[in-house]
Amino acid sequence: MQIRTTARHFDLTDDLRGFAEKNIGKLGRYFDNIIDSHLILDMEKSRMTAELKVKVYGTVLTTKHRSFDMYDSVEKVIDKMEGQLKRYKDKLKDKKAKKAQKVSPVRRKAEASYADEEPELI
Repeated sequence: MQIRTTARHFDLTDDLRGFAEKNIGKLGRYFDNIIDSHLILDMEKSRMTAELKVKVYGTVLTTKHRSFDMYDSVEKVIDKMEGQLKRYKDKLKDKKAKKAQKVSPVRRKAEASYADEEPELI
């Protein structure tokens, strides 16, 4: 997973970058196929905003949080992304299970007739 960090309207410290990258790296626990993540940190007066965009196969998931502390914003945005990744993974599993349940009508009829037959005892 590639992790990019962008700071707007302030200088990004090494401590904050390390903290953010370490916590974003933990998102791999919840979903294996994360391609890219982009953390955008923004400061407007006393409001600190963190926005996290995670690119996974098929879509881009986005979360945003605003508070008065940048570390708190980063923690909250990562917590929100964990929830989104869990929901997305469940959605993919459900979709795959539904697809596996769909069987052609001809095959269903053949399976039903096979189940109705009783084995012959010799």
